[in-house]
Order: sequence, then C-alpha cells, then structure tokens
Amino acid sequence: MSHFPRELLADHEDIRFELSPHWLALVWPGFWTVVSLVILVVGSRIANGPHEDGTNQIASIGAALVFIVLAVIPFLQWKFTMFVLTSDRLITRTGIIAKHSKEIPLERINDVAFNQSILERMVGAGDLLIESAGERGQEVISNVRHPEQVQLAIYKEAEENGNRMMRGGPASAPNPSIPEQIEALARLKTQGVLTDEEFDAKKQDLLKRL
Repeated sequence: MSHFPRELLADHEDIRFELSPHWLALVWPGFWTVVSLVILVVGSRIANGPHEDGTNQIASIGAALVFIVLAVIPFLQWKFTMFVLTSDRLITRTGIIAKHSKEIPLERINDVAFNQSILERMVGAGDLLIESAGERGQEVISNVRHPEQVQLAIYKEAEENGNRMMRGGPASAPNPSIPEQIEALARLKTQGVLTDEEFDAKKQDLLKRL
C-alpha cells in the first residue's frame, strides 16, 4: 500500500515503488537510547547514595534530552522519509510536520551509481548517487534498501520514459518540444540505451518534423 499522496501525482503518473530508508539508519538512534538508559540508571544509583541532592533529577533531565534529541527525533525523521519512483520522476520526501520534497524528472537523469561499504553490502543498504542535468548536478540519497536493484529500476523506468516521450508522451500530458525530445535521446545514448546509429536515425526523423 502506497503512503505517498495520490493528489500529488499527475493524472497519467503511476508509482513504480516507494521505499523508506534502510533500518541501518536507526543504529545511532538505538545507541543513544541505550546511553540515555545508562545515564538514568547510573544517576538513580548515585541518588540513593550520599550525594542525593538533585542528582536523580539532573540525571533524569539529561537522559530525557539525550533520548529526545539523539534518538526520538532521528527515528521520526527516518519514519517520515520516503523515496519514490514514479513513471515521470524520482521523489525524496522528508519532514515530520513540515514536508520537504526533492524531485528529479527522469528525462534529466544522466547517470545513477551506488556506494556500499562491506557492512552495508552485508545488510543490503547503500547510497545512491544520481547525476542530473540542471543546477543540482549530483544528488546523494543515503540508506537506500538494495541500491543495486533500485539503480536498475531507475534505468528501466528512465528508458520507458524516454520511449514515451519519443511517442509523444501520455495523452493527458503536454507533448515535449522537438529539442526536448532530442535532448532525451542524447541522454539515452549516453546511458547506452541507444546506439549512435539509432540516435542519428531518430534525431533525423524528429528534425524532419520541424
């Protein structure tokens, strides 16, 4: 079941997958949860000794601050972060109360790579590095589940998106201009989807329509 709001999608747009960050992102919040409990227990024991004056209260406040700032808030950020691939774009949506969204149209993606440490490879996590045309350049998405599978899915959807653009796009969407279609073809050639001969043939076909 998708948690991404359907009203934020175009009429012709479909969700291909929706992922939350990998549980590896919860390691540090888990660590600080244990630390806050240790602070609370140690403070309570000290308070029962000869230094009872306010020690228990100070320890409780310190443990609560550590728990909230370093455990609860990062957990909520993990809970309310989603990585969505649609038929048109990549979306990273974050925010507990106020929402923030970064979007990359598929036709602007030039390259997708991923990085994995040994530990990340063992648990199926990693970082995606997305090269896109425009001002943003390289976008890094951290703690992605099974990044190699996500990389492949993005490439396949980008190819499908390019094919739709060459066919004129969805009926409900505005048709891309000839230069935009040629730009999309050039990206497909760069990605290795089209050969030089296929690119030249399709480009000449588009130029004849001008």
